[in-house]
Amino acid sequence: MNKTISINIAGFVFNIEEEAYEKLSSYLESIKLNFKNEPDCEEIMADIEARIAELFQENLSDRKEVIVEKDVDQIVEIMGSPDDYVAEETADNFNGHESSTEKEEEAEYVEAEEVKSEDYRGRHNKKRLFRDEQGGTIGGVCAGLGWFFGLDPVLIRLAFVLLTILGGSGILVYIILWIVIPEAKTTAEILEMQGEPINLGSIKDHVKGMKDDVKDSSRKTGKKMKHAVNKGVRAGSRMARSLSKIVGVFLILGGIGGILILSILLFGDSGLVPLFGGEQVEDLTTLLDIIYPDGRSGLVYVSIIVVILIPIVSFIFVGTKLLFDIQGKFKRVSIITSIIWTIALCSLVLTGIELGMNFRNEVEIDFDVPVYVDSTETIFVDAVTDDVFSNYIEYQQVWNYTELIRVQNEEVYLGYPELRIVEAKDSGDFQVVLYKSSNGKYHKEAIRKAEDIRYEIKTSNNQIKLAPYFIISKEEKMRNQKVIVELRVPKGKKVKFGDNIDRILVKVRDNYYRHNESFSNTTWIAGRHGFECTECEDRRVYHEGINF
Repeated sequence: MNKTISINIAGFVFNIEEEAYEKLSSYLESIKLNFKNEPDCEEIMADIEARIAELFQENLSDRKEVIVEKDVDQIVEIMGSPDDYVAEETADNFNGHESSTEKEEEAEYVEAEEVKSEDYRGRHNKKRLFRDEQGGTIGGVCAGLGWFFGLDPVLIRLAFVLLTILGGSGILVYIILWIVIPEAKTTAEILEMQGEPINLGSIKDHVKGMKDDVKDSSRKTGKKMKHAVNKGVRAGSRMARSLSKIVGVFLILGGIGGILILSILLFGDSGLVPLFGGEQVEDLTTLLDIIYPDGRSGLVYVSIIVVILIPIVSFIFVGTKLLFDIQGKFKRVSIITSIIWTIALCSLVLTGIELGMNFRNEVEIDFDVPVYVDSTETIFVDAVTDDVFSNYIEYQQVWNYTELIRVQNEEVYLGYPELRIVEAKDSGDFQVVLYKSSNGKYHKEAIRKAEDIRYEIKTSNNQIKLAPYFIISKEEKMRNQKVIVELRVPKGKKVKFGDNIDRILVKVRDNYYRHNESFSNTTWIAGRHGFECTECEDRRVYHEGINF
């Protein structure tokens, strides 16, 4: 039975046999003596102990809980002997004095590296994928992928930009990789990311290089990078820079164009948006004010601008960096703008959900309208003069009732109302029924909003005059309010339309005839097979949705 003791290495507790502990202590002490003259001795020792702790953890399992002497020997084999490292460094110094030119020094260095790595290749781990935040611009994803695949990070950044432009998935993929790929924090992880052996020499070089210059981490790493660039990466970088400048120009122009279009849509009467300009809502703020609940329209307006503007400005920013080769880390700015964009998007989602709740219930109520008709067989139907929109709006120009919106003072004027012509089955007289419908958060609220719709119908002397619009209070908000006038015609009797009837949506049975031809000055009779036009060129007949 061997005696075991507990030790703490780099914050981890291990059980180790006494003989193994003595060998490990001797090994660490010799390393410390070797590096005692180094100004970064404490940091080097801390990284070495952290690496030893990692290797010990790899050797332990449920069946093996104690570090034995064989494990320490394996550590010495992987990390290297302090004496061997001194010999290697002396040889390097000698070769440095012996070289007469930079090319000879580099060639000797590469040759020495190949010789030293021959017996290390059998136990050297492959590169691991980490995020390199020290060499990155935002989250270090592109820099980490560059180390892993041996590519210039500029090429990878360019690929993400192209993905964003062409498919819109570049930002999402980058965020996913940022979350999934771990950051290289410890010296061992940084060396694994760069494909360097993790031994006494590489740890010492890394720590010393970090003190001198982050970009020139060590003589060894710097010359390897230089050697790789000389073999082809430099040419790829030049091509990438040329392509990046072209992409930068397109991003800047696209961003500027996006800002101009956004400004026109939000503040100008361009007619590009169907709900703005002409006979529609004047601007976005007015539209939001008559749709969203009180106190929400301002928040929604700002959120819409932020959600649209931040990506546009990001395009201009990225394009400027690519075009002028601007270097620097803008991680804090990126994080802040991402947070602001996310907050604005969440605000739109939450207010959208709240708005949707106001459309949960739909109610339709009907009113009988008295009709004054004498013994004649024909009733005359027309729309009154439009004093809000225009009598000259062509019926082909407007596709649905929501496209005519006008806000005046505290009232909202909406068009079109709808006129349905149906057969009367229970009476020999003409009948007019007015239907008002609306949505609301609650059933009672929907009823109230429907009742508050104002619509005018004038009937006298065999005539029906219909208003070309209906009115709601601005406080009631737009909740899919509709007005339908149903004219019930007994069999054998006629309906004659006036000059201005096309200002109203006319529906005969289940067919919209008005989108094909005007109803103006036409006469329809309720016959045996439905409604027949007595003054149309092809004498169309409409009956239960079927054309004859």
